[in-house]
Amino acid sequence: MAKNAGDVILRDRMQFNLEAGGERTTLYGRIDLSSYVDPVNRQGLAVKEVRFQIRRPTGTTLDNTGIWAPIGNWQSVSGSTGELAGLKLYATTRAYENASEVGIASPDVLCVYEVMQSIGVNTSGDSGIWISENWYGPKDLHPEGYTVVSDLLVGVAADGWERDADGTLEVDIMLIAEPVSISTARMNEILSQAQDL
Repeated sequence: MAKNAGDVILRDRMQFNLEAGGERTTLYGRIDLSSYVDPVNRQGLAVKEVRFQIRRPTGTTLDNTGIWAPIGNWQSVSGSTGELAGLKLYATTRAYENASEVGIASPDVLCVYEVMQSIGVNTSGDSGIWISENWYGPKDLHPEGYTVVSDLLVGVAADGWERDADGTLEVDIMLIAEPVSISTARMNEILSQAQDL
């Protein structure tokens, strides 16, 4: 989505470590929006776009560019066994205990990005790698923009992402949002939802 005259572009960066075996239990980073939101004066931010760029600045064969290769497991497999790896990123105003609880129907979720990689063996014994990416952005989930009156959380989790095990990944985050005034009725609705957490 192109930036409109009244929109603001916000950028942030978070780092997270993958454990041995490429595991990452649910972890959150916080984007400070206090310069743009004020619940007392009914000022909020309608988030129209969220963009994620995953990077691996060091510890890879792509050190000169920092490009992250979305390959979770590159080891060959034999027999009928296969290998799976998955990584999930999402933006939300609600802290979910586990990323496994987060989907496009989850309350207060602005966007969800999933990448899954599988290695398998066909009947001829040849192995192959398949990469699947799913992206559900604010335009898909909240076409008018998702109005926030608090900070935004970015959650991350991973299963079996062995290629980056014991390494540090970075996520660059860009938001395109529009400052908005919120009606009293809408503000009460937002605040009552927050009390349900």
